[in-house]
Amino acid sequence: MDTHRHDLPPRVRLEGARIWTACPERPWASSVELRDGRIAAVDGAPAPGVPSLRLPEGSVIAPGLIDGHLHLSLGAQTLAQVDLTGVRSRGEFEQAIADAARALAPGRWLRAFGWHEANWGGERPTREWLRGAGSVPCVAYRMDQHACVVNDAVLAMIAGRGCPAGGEVVRDAAGAPTGLLLEQAAWQLVNPIVPEAPAEDRRIALLAAMRHCNAFGITAVGSMEYRRDLRDVHSHLRTNAREACTVRVRATILDREWPVDLSWGRAFAGDELLAVVGWKSFADGTLGSRTARMLAPYADDAATCGMLVEFAEHDARHGTQRLREWARAVLDAGFSPAVHAIGDAALRASLDALEPVDAQRVARYEHCQTLDDADLPRMRGRIASMQPLHKADDARIAPARLGAARMRSFFRFRDLARAGARLSFGSDWPIVSCDPRLGIRAAVTALDLDGGTCMPDQALSVEESLLAYTSGAADALRAPDLGRIAPGAHADLCVFAEDPFACDWTRALPGIAATVLGGRTVHGAVPRAAAAGARV
Repeated sequence: MDTHRHDLPPRVRLEGARIWTACPERPWASSVELRDGRIAAVDGAPAPGVPSLRLPEGSVIAPGLIDGHLHLSLGAQTLAQVDLTGVRSRGEFEQAIADAARALAPGRWLRAFGWHEANWGGERPTREWLRGAGSVPCVAYRMDQHACVVNDAVLAMIAGRGCPAGGEVVRDAAGAPTGLLLEQAAWQLVNPIVPEAPAEDRRIALLAAMRHCNAFGITAVGSMEYRRDLRDVHSHLRTNAREACTVRVRATILDREWPVDLSWGRAFAGDELLAVVGWKSFADGTLGSRTARMLAPYADDAATCGMLVEFAEHDARHGTQRLREWARAVLDAGFSPAVHAIGDAALRASLDALEPVDAQRVARYEHCQTLDDADLPRMRGRIASMQPLHKADDARIAPARLGAARMRSFFRFRDLARAGARLSFGSDWPIVSCDPRLGIRAAVTALDLDGGTCMPDQALSVEESLLAYTSGAADALRAPDLGRIAPGAHADLCVFAEDPFACDWTRALPGIAATVLGGRTVHGAVPRAAAAGARV
């Protein structure tokens, strides 16, 4: 936590700044009163005895930003891993691994993340790229976490184990494993054997991850968590670390066993800092790995349409309805099902499975990166949980994967909004940065990470994007008292130093002056105007 922050009084009236409420009936206000962690009044008369704090002209108060889809525990782990996101060649990749191996404590695995073959021309890494690790077990995850490359030490540990359905152990021309594992091969063969960090290390990393989010104005997250990791989060929130927890966690459980066991979720003692809201299944993989399931073959690999995984793969192979039955069980228990669907075929399969059982339209369709015209009307009233910064990243490889004719199916923000879909935005951190401003830039400008423009006809306004990061995400996570500045809502605020509605998003990002959680400043400091009488 920022030790230089200035706490607000338990009761205070904020004025002077423009206040954007995210409430369509009254989007703008001139004052807001905070009382004991909640919004007490908006544009009300000054209450007797309540001090006023005037903010500088030009600043904007918005609801605390919400990342509707990230992986908080996984992101916390990556803070201590080798970061390969900036690597631009095989040489740099190998050097980063060798440097990390020299600094590694004895008995530890070398773990790295963030590589993307588009950063150096498309060659996928092999175990040879990890030779700098020597005999130390080494695993390096692709930026989407749907593929990893391992060295000989790890290959020896998994030798003789068959490749699980929905995965691939990539092999060379001689049939030997290259070290690259895709989808379920990575998740089921490698992930279970990677040693868990000590409990104290995990606690420190989790709190650091929360502060990392606070720096970007984030006060709540929809976190995709394995049950074992959520127990860590739970223990920190129920012990003396509670005061140090500075992000509200609305968790979705990633355990996908069959039959689904929801008893732990029903017994979970949730509160305003931590609650379980759903369960998640995967229908396919990613565009970058060519594992997203497409209706037609990949333009740059006509031999494949990608793959279905988990329940969707089982249904396609056996003609069953397991994905539907899973969703029905989740809904009947009072939770929302969330389905990862990036390819247009995977999204169609997910809609086919969930539409008949989701009358209230509370299911979340995660990613929705490609969408066929025939399925667009089916999204009316349904939750499209999307990550705009993924568009800026994947736009660099999408034309090759999809071909020019199918690019119109890619990240249809505007089309989904017009069709009446409910947009919820997030980042998928640590896959990409969790800074919502980068997501807003991608959604508003249609710029990709290389500075090119991709599908500008699908761009949104700043207000539409901010709604998806506030009230839209809150509603998707079933948290009506978050994501808006309205009486009774939590006093979670993001104070922009500059007006995001007047910002040239192609050139600059508005600064985050302060992040407020429940009336408590958890990042920066709420700015005071220089005029006389501005102090509290």
